[in-house]
Amino acid sequence: MHKKTIVIPTYWSPAERSNLQEDKVFDHPTPLDQEGTLGRILKSMSVLNRNDFSLVLIVVATISSIEKEVLDRVKEICRPFKEKIDISLIHQDNLNKIRKRLIDDDVPHDACALINLDNYSSVRNMCSLAGILNGSELVIFIDDDEVFTDSKFIDKAVKFVGTEVRGEKILAVAGFYLNGDGKYKLDETSVPLWKKKNWNNVFAMNKAFDQIISKSPRLKPTPFVFGGNMVIHRELLANVPFDPKISRGEDIDFLINTRISGVRFWLDNTLSIMHLPPSKKNPQWLSFREDIKRFLYENKKVSDHSCLNGVSKDELMPYPGLFLGDDLEEKILAANKLLYNDYKEAGDRPGMEKCNINEEIVKTEGFKAIDTKKWLSKLKSNWKVLTYVSAGIGIPE
Repeated sequence: MHKKTIVIPTYWSPAERSNLQEDKVFDHPTPLDQEGTLGRILKSMSVLNRNDFSLVLIVVATISSIEKEVLDRVKEICRPFKEKIDISLIHQDNLNKIRKRLIDDDVPHDACALINLDNYSSVRNMCSLAGILNGSELVIFIDDDEVFTDSKFIDKAVKFVGTEVRGEKILAVAGFYLNGDGKYKLDETSVPLWKKKNWNNVFAMNKAFDQIISKSPRLKPTPFVFGGNMVIHRELLANVPFDPKISRGEDIDFLINTRISGVRFWLDNTLSIMHLPPSKKNPQWLSFREDIKRFLYENKKVSDHSCLNGVSKDELMPYPGLFLGDDLEEKILAANKLLYNDYKEAGDRPGMEKCNINEEIVKTEGFKAIDTKKWLSKLKSNWKVLTYVSAGIGIPE
């Protein structure tokens, strides 16, 4: 029987009353004075028909000065569940211990520098590392703003990974999200007017979901993946890292990395989990800026590797492919202009200035200077050394 680890990152910020400036930016970390969503997903694990897995929580604080308070809070939330679930925690303190041990074992500093919780990609890498430290063959990626509703989730999650389909070994399977209404499609009525013509990512995602999730067969190759519902084999995790150069959309970027390495993600259209995220508080210019940086970088990566099978705009259609290709900058600038006009009509000069910065990000063409082939080669080399030495050494207290 395969050894399995479920990994769940949990993000925490200072209390809402606090004036502390956060070091790291995540979409909706739980303020320390609020209940949050972690207890909810731990409670929902009671619906699962099996508990033959280890659970590792990746504990992330948005500012270093509250790390101890956050760790104590997470331990408190976990206490009622520890009798039934094998729970371990990865946090800044024991990551420091792991880093020191690896440096003492002559692992290069560049490789050990990948051990951090600085952004979403780095956190996902620590999710991968958790399973590798545990000596697990399968790692199941879940997020703490989700709820298990399917008693057979684990059965489904482990069914295909490590098997062969038509001679191809399956190393990565994605499930999908159900919204609070029990449906997988996103609400297209919520898309603001400035996005509808040139940057309607909700429309593109729904189109992709309809093509992949709703149709037979049960298991099929997919151009998109949900970071909070993935099952990945150790063989892939030990060789392909998440790319820390990208701060958002790290799940689909990882899918691109796997295709560059010759491995396809598959989607199981029975593997669902309910996604109940808190509302995001970021202003529109900032959310769009994160999209701008993400897709400019991914576009360069796809372009650099387009000679490989599975790595091109066409093979990533309709999502993320609609936001890749030669017309990407044109789409960004057109959408940004409409957002600028919205801020102008509202008399919001700071918003207008932020849109001007968005435009400059595109026009300076900084992402075009990145040699993603060279970068990924170095990144993968460091990651392989790190994971080879880390395999099975366990998670320290």
